[in-house]
Amino acid sequence: MTLTELAKRVNRSELAVQLFLHRNRIVIGQVVKRNLVQEILKIKFGHPEYFNPTKAFFKAVGINQIRWWNLYYGRKPITQNEYLAVATHFNISLQEAFNARQLNIFEENE
Repeated sequence: MTLTELAKRVNRSELAVQLFLHRNRIVIGQVVKRNLVQEILKIKFGHPEYFNPTKAFFKAVGINQIRWWNLYYGRKPITQNEYLAVATHFNISLQEAFNARQLNIFEENE
């Protein structure tokens, strides 16, 4: 559904629906095939929405806020250096990080 159709269906304005989606970090229309940032956050927190990045986080991983949210929502693909920086920051072992990047043939059918 488009944002306009969704707004009509729930009887709210487009802005109200857009703000609800933003506040609740509901991702619509991802561009990347697999969102690796979401997968890292799932490993660390179980639910990616539990993570609230701080200025210290952005400085530690070397990613600015705009870039982070583009990665989080799947609008842009994450680079190898960014992936390694985020995984290291969350103390995720390289094996876990590697496993998260691997394709699972059973997930393709879902």
